[in-house]
Amino acid sequence: MSTYGNYQNAYKKASVNTLDQTKLIIMLYDGAIKNASFAVEHMKSGQIEKVHDCLIKTKNIVTELMATLNMDRGGDIAKNLQSLYSYMFSQLIEANMNKKTEPVVIVIDLLKELRAAWTQINSKKKNDAKRQNTPEKGMMQNNQENAEKRISVRG
Repeated sequence: MSTYGNYQNAYKKASVNTLDQTKLIIMLYDGAIKNASFAVEHMKSGQIEKVHDCLIKTKNIVTELMATLNMDRGGDIAKNLQSLYSYMFSQLIEANMNKKTEPVVIVIDLLKELRAAWTQINSKKKNDAKRQNTPEKGMMQNNQENAEKRISVRG
C-alpha cells in the first residue's frame, strides 16, 4: 500500500474515533443502505456473488447496530429497535437464500426511516449544544455597554 493510502486509512480511523455515538450510528445506517442498495442492483444484473457479499456486509452492519443497543438504559426504544434489527436480519437472510429483491427493499426502507430519526436526534443535539454555548441576551447587552464605556473613555 502506498504512503498516501496509509495516511488516508489513518485519517479515516482517526475521524471515526473522534465522532460521537450518534454520528457513528448514522454512518452505520449509511453503510447498510449503500450495501443493501448495491445488492438490489447486483440482483437485477445477475451478479450473484456480489449480491452475497453486499448482503453479508449489510447483515454485519445490522449486527453492529444491535450491539450498540443499551437494553438497560434504552427501555422500550431499545427493545423496539432490537425487534426491528432482528426482523431486518431475517429479511436479509431470506433475500440471500432466495435472491429476491423485495426483502432487501423492505430493509432499505426501514433503514432510511431510522436514519432520518437519528439525523433529527443529531440535529437536536447540535441545536441544544449551541444554545448552551450561547451567552444570554442580558450578558451580551452588558458586554456591549462595557465596550461602549471603554470606547468613550478612550475617545
